[in-house]
Amino acid sequence: MAFIALLITFAVFMAIGAPVALAMGIASMVYILLGDVSPSIFIFSMVESVGGVTLLAIPFFVLAGEIMNVGGVTRRIFHFATLLVGHVRGGLAHVNILSSLFFAGISGSAVADTAGLGRIEIKAMTEAGYSRPFSAAVTAASSCIGPIIPPSILMVLYGSMTEVSIPALFLGGLVPGLMLGAFMMVYVYFAVRREGIEPAPRAALKEIAREFILNAPPLATPFVILAGLVFGIVTPTEAGVIAVAYACFVSMLYGDMKWSNLAGMLEEALITATQIMFILALSSLFGWLVTTEQLPQAMAEFFQASDYGKLAFLFAVNVILLLLGTFMSLTSILVIFTPTLVGMGAALGVDPVHLGVVIVLNLTVGMITPPLGWCLYIVTEIAGIRFIDTARAILPFLIPILLVLVLITYVPQLVLLPSEYLLPAR
Repeated sequence: MAFIALLITFAVFMAIGAPVALAMGIASMVYILLGDVSPSIFIFSMVESVGGVTLLAIPFFVLAGEIMNVGGVTRRIFHFATLLVGHVRGGLAHVNILSSLFFAGISGSAVADTAGLGRIEIKAMTEAGYSRPFSAAVTAASSCIGPIIPPSILMVLYGSMTEVSIPALFLGGLVPGLMLGAFMMVYVYFAVRREGIEPAPRAALKEIAREFILNAPPLATPFVILAGLVFGIVTPTEAGVIAVAYACFVSMLYGDMKWSNLAGMLEEALITATQIMFILALSSLFGWLVTTEQLPQAMAEFFQASDYGKLAFLFAVNVILLLLGTFMSLTSILVIFTPTLVGMGAALGVDPVHLGVVIVLNLTVGMITPPLGWCLYIVTEIAGIRFIDTARAILPFLIPILLVLVLITYVPQLVLLPSEYLLPAR
């Protein structure tokens, strides 16, 4: 009875448009009042869920991305990417994707990618003759790379909740992230014919080499972070601190860092980190109650009873998360469903690192699908077009993204091989 009341209360509050964190908190209190659970577990669970040292990495990585963005690194990355692929058919569209690939290794966030690079990318593409909807769609779609390439804020959150190796998750996102960039560039190469844009002249090798040397410090950010984690020199939290220090160094190196902007950068990082922690705190008890009711085990038994246990489970994970991503925030989905999905996956023999990367990519798709796709709203505002035009233009870009999702779902070695070779046995 208490568990049914939990689910009904949650569904009702979601239906009336209440914040997800509030819906989970109230539903959990209803369960406590009706069930044989001590009320003190509510406070204990909230404090315990946000007390992990690993979670400190999240505000540090958020701040590092904000510093790089405000410090002018985005402009330099875009210019370097233009020299590399601006001469290919669909030049600036490829530049857009490649810039996101580079910036993903700095910010770890799709929203930071869209907001940071979006204005530069859309302005350059529209001035070159690309249509505004196409420019907005490329910008939003390429932002999906942000949470996959390390350092990924979502992977830090997943790892801290499940006690899965964060370095293994970071390494697991490398190949899928590169595949996303490559598949989208292949699609753009053929789709851009409709835009009728001529590519820019090829840059001289000497100019590319010079710009590579000038931009090497920000481009090296993901490797600096990964090296410390892979070789066991630093913890994820310490890697976050190093990322902030390195971001300050790079921004000051170019002379674009202004101390007058520090307060604004700290404020933006604080708001983002607080939102994540608040949702995590209020959802922790909800997830614990669902797990206590043996729901993961019951669902795992259901899949085991079928002829395609693990494959059916992974298919269901993709379908459910893609649907949820259209109307729920990705952080909320992650903290609500991770305990259940990881429990089911463990019972079915699914590697938690593989499952984590699949979950994160699924949730990232929600950032570019209506009606709640945050990145769609950002690029719509930047491009100055109607939301419906952006939504229509983004649909074809889902093809390469979903193709990568299918491949990493059913070919787990694409995710697991880097960590198997570079990390000690897990």
